[in-house]
Amino acid sequence: MKRTYIWIFATICVLLITWKLYVNKQESDAQAALAQVTRSFVPVEVVSVHSETLSNQLEANGIFMPVKEMFVISETQGRVIQVFKDKGEWVNESDLIAKVDDELLQTELEATQANIAKLKKDRDRLGNLIEGEAVAKNKIEDIELGLLAAEAKEKALKKQIANTNIKAPMSGTLGLRFIERGSVIGPGIQVAQITNLEKLFLIVNVTEHDVLHLKKGQSVSVVADVYPNRSIPGKVTNVGLRADKAFNYMVEIEIHNPKDAPLRAGMHAQARFTFDTDRQGLTVPRKAIAGSLQDAKVYIVKGDTAHLRAVTLGSIYGDKVEVVSGLKQGEQVVVAGQFNISDGTVVEVVK
Repeated sequence: MKRTYIWIFATICVLLITWKLYVNKQESDAQAALAQVTRSFVPVEVVSVHSETLSNQLEANGIFMPVKEMFVISETQGRVIQVFKDKGEWVNESDLIAKVDDELLQTELEATQANIAKLKKDRDRLGNLIEGEAVAKNKIEDIELGLLAAEAKEKALKKQIANTNIKAPMSGTLGLRFIERGSVIGPGIQVAQITNLEKLFLIVNVTEHDVLHLKKGQSVSVVADVYPNRSIPGKVTNVGLRADKAFNYMVEIEIHNPKDAPLRAGMHAQARFTFDTDRQGLTVPRKAIAGSLQDAKVYIVKGDTAHLRAVTLGSIYGDKVEVVSGLKQGEQVVVAGQFNISDGTVVEVVK
């Protein structure tokens, strides 16, 4: 009887242990399955783009362009027999750059001038004969017409010969030269490019809110990236009348190129405008910017999806940055979690 109780007790223990192992196995399988499930969204924090009062200063980035730059175009055709200027040389207006063979034109000019001399003598002889009524008056009219045609041809030949002397149309540095001695050129062919960097344009873009505060002749402080501690005075020479596709307006600022700190076309700089009153602008936290400030992008949330969008930035105000273009007021911009998402990622906004 005692053995029977022991056997029953042992059986119950085995059943309990088996049941516990089974429950643990089910929980373990459930947790493993849960661990294999990929989360269908990424939590992010967002802020709304809003307009606020900014300082009475505006900073806009731009690129220097030469005020005067011109291609030298050939007005003749023939073989280049001599080149007088090399790339990098300074040329003054009307300096001779190259010479094109004009031998045939000179020969034709000499023949035309000889014909003119003959026609003039014939005209004088006929004039004497007409006075003696030995020749009809209409004869001298034919000679007069022939003389006018020959003189017009002489004038055209002299112009063609002058065009064989390729001269600089403006003063500046010969940045490019496309011909060599022996080259064959024709009318309309580019011979060289002359660039004058004594004055430069800084081309910047401003928003529709800022362009109304700018006017031609306004003073501007310009700071080139290569000389960050030097301010160069400039003035606004043109304000765009029509916006581009990004609804920005182009502004041209003219500066004198400092001789002790020379600048080149294509260099980057910042224009600093000062207004009489404060202005309004869109801002976002600086931490919302994905990438560099020069190639700025932000993630905006529409519905439950994040979209990457390029933006143009203006001035920086502490932990905020002005957005010149690319965003609209009220749009939701990701400020936390953007390193875990990409364009088109499904997100969930968390507080």
